Formats: sequence, structure tokens, C-alpha cells
Amino acid sequence: MRIRKPAGSAMFTVAAAALTVSIGATTAVAATTLTVKVTNGGTYKATAFTTVLSDRGVSVTCSSSSTTKASTATGSVPTGTHTGTSPVKIGSVATLNFKNCTGPLGPVTITVNSLPYSVKVDSATNSAGQTDVMITGVNTSVSMTGCSFTVTGRASGVYANSTRKLALTPKLPITPLNKARLAISNVVGCPIIMNGDHPTYRAAYTLNRAIKISSK
Repeated sequence: MRIRKPAGSAMFTVAAAALTVSIGATTAVAATTLTVKVTNGGTYKATAFTTVLSDRGVSVTCSSSSTTKASTATGSVPTGTHTGTSPVKIGSVATLNFKNCTGPLGPVTITVNSLPYSVKVDSATNSAGQTDVMITGVNTSVSMTGCSFTVTGRASGVYANSTRKLALTPKLPITPLNKARLAISNVVGCPIIMNGDHPTYRAAYTLNRAIKISSK
């Protein structure tokens, strides 16, 4: 005589199997391995004509003048091949500066802390030669009249081989493998900006050398 399993037991078995599949799928996405090849690498200098940090409708904008760029950076992205779990580190940001910055309360001073930052790849390269890149370890202090706060975390962006430009933006052409976002803390005297906010940062940095990134 066949012994019939209780319906509850069968449902539990199906649910457990589904959970196992779900966990396996999540783990696969979270642990994607990339092989990133960098050619024509080395030390670089990058400049941005305008930078904009925005939160709750409030923006801090840095602009270029006839004598200075809004933002400049130097660092190194060496030639080589790197294989690892995404995001894969390929280089660093050794210096970073901001000039001619203003906000709703007037002139703004941005102090860059805790350098160097890391340059990491977070996607395969698409057919247009674009690759998702994030800058990690970000730590900056922002101050203006009667208001100051700190911005830390990871800034998302995309690098284009054809233009040698790194566009830092939350809107990427390729779905990133990992979440990169900035966070605000240590808010003092700011009427709108709050601790725990996640601001957006937009800037297009042009490199002085044609570094090529190929990731798969």
C-alpha cells in the first residue's frame, strides 16, 4: 500500500526547493567574476568643466573659469589584466580638487579627504566601448555659510574608450552589477539636507591619455 505524504509536507518541499533556487540565483548575481584588460594605461590627469552635487533639490555647482577647471584629478590606471569579483579594482585617484563652487548660501568649499580613492570596473564592456566604473572610498567635506556636511561612499559612472571620458552619473548605459551610492552625514546648520540622504553627483572628466578598458 502506498503511503500518501501529507499535503503540508509536499508544500514545504516545494517551497524549500524554490528558496534554494532563489538563493543560488542571488548568489550568482552578487558574485559575478569579471576579467578586465587595460591597455595604454599609466598615470593620468583628468579635468571636468562642471560638477554638480544635488540633494533634495539643492545643488552645489563647481564651474570652470578662464584660468581654472571646475575639478581636476590625477592618478594611475596601469596597463594589465585583472580578474576578480565585481567590482574589480584597476587603478586609483591620487589627487582631487574642486574650484569655483557655489550653492544656495553662496560660495562653497569642498575639502577632499582620505585619498587615494579606488577606480573599479562594475560591468562588461558593451558594443559601444562603454564600461561601468565606480569610484570608491569617497570622503569629502562640504561647507558654505552656516551649513556643512560630509559626503562618503561610492560614485557611479561610465567610461567611454572612444572619447576617453569618465562620466560620473547615476544613469548608466549598462545595468551595474553592484549598487554604488553616496551618503550624507555630519550635517550642521543645513535646513533641507539631512543625515542619511543619498545625493547624486554628475561630472564628465576627460583624461589626458586614451586608456582603453575591455571587460567581460
